[in-house]
Amino acid sequence: MIVVSSATSDTGSAVAEALLDAGQRVRVLGRSRDRLRRFVDRGAEAAEVRTDDPGGLRDAFADARAAFVMIAPGIIPDSSDFPAHQRRVIAAHQKALTGLHHLTRIVSLSGWAANYDAARGPVWGLRPLEEALDTLTGVEVIHLRPGWFMENALPMIEEVRATGAAHGLIPGDLPLPAIATADIGAVAADLLTGRRRAGTRVLELQGPRDITLNEVTAAIGAAVGRPGARYERIDAATMRDGLLAAGFSPHMADGTTAMTLDVAERRIAMTRPRDDETATPTTFEEFLARVTG
Repeated sequence: MIVVSSATSDTGSAVAEALLDAGQRVRVLGRSRDRLRRFVDRGAEAAEVRTDDPGGLRDAFADARAAFVMIAPGIIPDSSDFPAHQRRVIAAHQKALTGLHHLTRIVSLSGWAANYDAARGPVWGLRPLEEALDTLTGVEVIHLRPGWFMENALPMIEEVRATGAAHGLIPGDLPLPAIATADIGAVAADLLTGRRRAGTRVLELQGPRDITLNEVTAAIGAAVGRPGARYERIDAATMRDGLLAAGFSPHMADGTTAMTLDVAERRIAMTRPRDDETATPTTFEEFLARVTG
C-alpha cells in the first residue's frame, strides 16, 4: 500500500493519479471524502483526515510501505499565524510516521525555497518539514525541491486575456526553473514505487529549461489571442496592497510578499545545474496548451 497525503492538493493529486496509472494500491488522504471520490472511482482507498491530526494520520499510514507527505494547505489567506499551522502539520506527521513497521520509503514535497536558510512566508516550513522527517529511523526519506510551479501562471492567463498584460513582483527577465505539477507527481510516483532511485536525499526538480515571465506572458498572449501581451513589474507595496484587497490578512500578505522578494532578488535559487536527474519533460508551451485548450 502506498499512501498519498493531501491528495486533493495539486501535487498530491498528481502523485495519486500517477500511482493509479501504474496500477499501484493507493490510499488517498484528505479533509473531505467527497473530494477524494474521483480516486475511489479508480480503485483507491480513501481516508478523511486532517493534516494536523497525528492519531488520524497514524491510522491512515499504519500499513503503508511508502508514503508521500507535504504541508497542506500550502497557504491560508486569512491566517494570522501561518507558521503555527505549519508546526502543527509537521509535528503531526513526524509523530504519525515514527516507528511504522511496514514503512520503507517517504517522499516529501519540499521546494527550492528550502535551499535558502532564511526563507520567509508560506515556504518557511519546508526546511523544518525536511528536518523532522530526517529524524525517522529505518526508512529512506527523499525530499523533492521543485522550482517555480507552472501553475503559478494560471492567474496570469486570465489577466492577459482581460487586459493584454500581466503584473508581478519578480523581474520579467529573471530565468525561472519552471516545472509542471504533473511532472512532480510522476517523479514522486517513480520514487515511491522504487522504479527510480534518488542519488541524494534531496532532489531538485527544474523543468526542461528556465523561462522568464516576459516569455511566459508572450506565450500566454499568443495562446489567448492577445498578441503583444506584456509583463509589467510592480513593487512590493503594490503587491501587498493587492493581496490585502483580495482578502489576505496582513500577516499572510507580508509573508507572501517577502517570499516573492526572495525569488525576485535570487535568494531562493537552485543550487546545482540542470541535468538528467533534475530535468523534467513538460515545457511551458505544452502546459499552456493543456490548460487553455
